[in-house]
Amino acid sequence: MRGRLCRSAWVPIAVATGACTSGAVSATQGIGQPIVVESAQFISGALPGPPPPDASTASDAGLGSDARPIVTDISVANAVISQGEQGLAVTGHASTGAQTVGVRFEDLGTGYWVVPLGAPDPSDDNLLTWQLTADFAKGLPPGFHNLVFSAIGAAGGAGTESGLPVCVDTPVPDNLNICAPSRPPPPAVLSLSWDNPVDLQLTVRSPSGAILGAGIQTTTPDGGAVGSAVVDAGSGPVLDRESNANCVIDDIDRDDLVWQSPPEAGTYQVWVDLFRACGQAAVTFTVTLWLPETEPDGNQRLVEQSPPVAKGELTALQANGGATAGLFVGSFVIN
Repeated sequence: MRGRLCRSAWVPIAVATGACTSGAVSATQGIGQPIVVESAQFISGALPGPPPPDASTASDAGLGSDARPIVTDISVANAVISQGEQGLAVTGHASTGAQTVGVRFEDLGTGYWVVPLGAPDPSDDNLLTWQLTADFAKGLPPGFHNLVFSAIGAAGGAGTESGLPVCVDTPVPDNLNICAPSRPPPPAVLSLSWDNPVDLQLTVRSPSGAILGAGIQTTTPDGGAVGSAVVDAGSGPVLDRESNANCVIDDIDRDDLVWQSPPEAGTYQVWVDLFRACGQAAVTFTVTLWLPETEPDGNQRLVEQSPPVAKGELTALQANGGATAGLFVGSFVIN
């Protein structure tokens, strides 16, 4: 059995297990599943195909005079998945005799998706090609999960499953600490999240007066000064994204200010500005501080501090295009 699995280099390779039964076509067509494959068919139940053999087993399951088809290789550009990610391309090959390839999460969901096989690949022993485009749910649990693949013949038989371990990243940037505990998380993250597709901006004044954030605003709504010392982008925190910038909606609805070096101690003041309402009447937001804490296993994890720094609401009438820093919402202290 060929086992060439092309993956992102840092993700450890593992072969997933699975069951060998399948169910009926779902009337909901996979709505609400943790993975949705575009232009594919959803089938309820376990993915067909036996689990991989034990290391002590001499022969490969599914091979012989009645050899069942197998997925021979899997290729993906990045084995790190964001919650809610869309359009991830996965390609590979399957042995002759396969008619479709099925895929699901080993530990999540209630069924699997099937896509048809493509033409033989003359550059790879005429193995059958396959490809799929996958979208992922926003609520995927962070951490390692196996995507399992099975080549299915015309009569429904399937050979040994193949697994692709992927890391589901946390919504708050943690330097992939969730899947690689040896990588320390950032010393601090300030997160702004909201509930409607608008363009919000986060502005922070540090204890020394440096202005941090997307807009680098210097005046409050009443014309008062926020501050004049703008932080050096090379030494201070970094805004990981500007979600929905200029109303280009990305469905993330979150901005994070990330410190990769210890932030200065003292009191930080926070403003939230409705830059553009993007056709929405109002938006509710939450500002939270995340700090690393040591877990019982000795590793550090980012932990949301309670209570939140602030919660609030802004209406479309308060959208100002960045003319001011917006609404002063509160402060937090870093020791």
